[in-house]
Amino acid sequence: MAQCNVLDKFRDGCVLTCEPKNHIKAESTGVRATFFYPPGGTYKSYWLRSQHHRYGIKETQKHLIYDGQWRYGKRHGYGTMRNRLPNGTAERIYVGEWRDDMKWGEGKQFFHDGIYYGWWEKNRRHGLGVMWYTNGSIYMGEWEADVKHGVGVFFYENGNLYEGHFARAFKNGEGTFYHMRTGQIQKGMWENDVCKSSMVIDEFRNQTESPTPYPIPKLGLEQPDKYICQLFQQYIANAFKPAKSFNELNCLSFAHKMKKFTRFEPRTVYNSKFKFDVTCTCNNREKFIHLSENWT
Repeated sequence: MAQCNVLDKFRDGCVLTCEPKNHIKAESTGVRATFFYPPGGTYKSYWLRSQHHRYGIKETQKHLIYDGQWRYGKRHGYGTMRNRLPNGTAERIYVGEWRDDMKWGEGKQFFHDGIYYGWWEKNRRHGLGVMWYTNGSIYMGEWEADVKHGVGVFFYENGNLYEGHFARAFKNGEGTFYHMRTGQIQKGMWENDVCKSSMVIDEFRNQTESPTPYPIPKLGLEQPDKYICQLFQQYIANAFKPAKSFNELNCLSFAHKMKKFTRFEPRTVYNSKFKFDVTCTCNNREKFIHLSENWT
């Protein structure tokens, strides 16, 4: 211990007390079995200069559990967020990629009204993604700032289908609505989920289980093209749009490819007690995913 050469020396009526102090900051690096936070919560696994780093499991005071990869104290890489319930089970919230302590990349989240799988950016759904709703509806397509925005396909719970443009979570722009139960195809322009102008065709009326009793008569206009242009006058700019862009075609291809993923997955995991007898120290993502699945 360092010694002080001036002890309780008086100067101008004041008492000067010299106390030895350690100016070297204590830092923790390596593996620690369990660290308990004073307000509540724990952390298990790797540290680097007193920050969570590489792989670790953290449970907060509010019983939110994150097990996955860290980088300098922030969630970064692949990881799973869960919520521990009073009965001991763990309810999955998010499984996927993280960046800078935010959901960023490819991942799946469990909402109160459904399940989303797709791309994220800054904790928001952004890019291509699929949303399975609890009422049976499905949306596949583009997202922006956590809402449906761009080109997508929406499957309704009653069997109908809309394929077209979305903006700010509503049908906006050019789109096609398939009345699957009655056998009509409706092509038109949409504004905030309301169809403003459209053409309806009896495309497969005789092939449905409950066709409409009111068949649409054949078009008998002398100049149908001119009539349609006048009908769509306020949307004339969209009537002569070029062919679908590469991004639109890529989005539609993604939507049709993901049609087979139409089932829900269980949200509650009953064997949720974590065993800390094995730790992941490699950067191989496949091994890490396999290890995480064994713990769930």
